[in-house]
Amino acid sequence: MTEKRYWQNTEPYHLVEVILENDEVIFKDWFDSGKDPNRYDWSFEEFITGKGKSEIEYQLGTTVYQEILHEIKLRL
Repeated sequence: MTEKRYWQNTEPYHLVEVILENDEVIFKDWFDSGKDPNRYDWSFEEFITGKGKSEIEYQLGTTVYQEILHEIKLRL
């Protein structure tokens, strides 16, 4: 079983989380906790080529994006 890694913001009323699972980056963005989140799934290969970069940097910052990218490179 592949180890999961998890990141999230700490803003109240707007939850964003990123999960690494099964060779995918799963990005979830809740504006309303009572509704389903906006969800994006990217393969590790897609993520390395820049997919999801702007979403993650905007919501969680460049440092978190770099940390996620580093973790993915360790797994490939």
